[in-house]
Amino acid sequence: MDASYAVQLIVPAEAGSARLARLVAAALAADADFTIDETEDLRVAVSELVALLVEGDEGDKLDDQVTLTYHRGDDSVEVAGARARRDGVDSSSDGATPDDLALEILRVVVDEHHYEHDGNGRHFRLLKRARADA
Repeated sequence: MDASYAVQLIVPAEAGSARLARLVAAALAADADFTIDETEDLRVAVSELVALLVEGDEGDKLDDQVTLTYHRGDDSVEVAGARARRDGVDSSSDGATPDDLALEILRVVVDEHHYEHDGNGRHFRLLKRARADA
């Protein structure tokens, strides 16, 4: 069996959906032989970024669902998330700007991360690698 695979999760755009997103992330981390600390780091990062997708939807500009795609590699987990903008809605910024604390947390707990909100909606990508044994 190939060690790499992908999982897609579509959830309501609600804060409670972060629990399911973290659960899936933890399952993939376990399959990638992450340590407990690495798994918790991934869970924290997924939680922070899902919160950015679901919070602050000013004026119902965004869809009612969030799509998360998880890619498990041999020693890594990549998560991409998106919440699309509703068709025909003004594409001006919807106010979902990460605060400095959220960015610092992400910098510490994952190897790579990116978040943006634009005319298409809100999007993120993160990558967490398992550390090589010393």
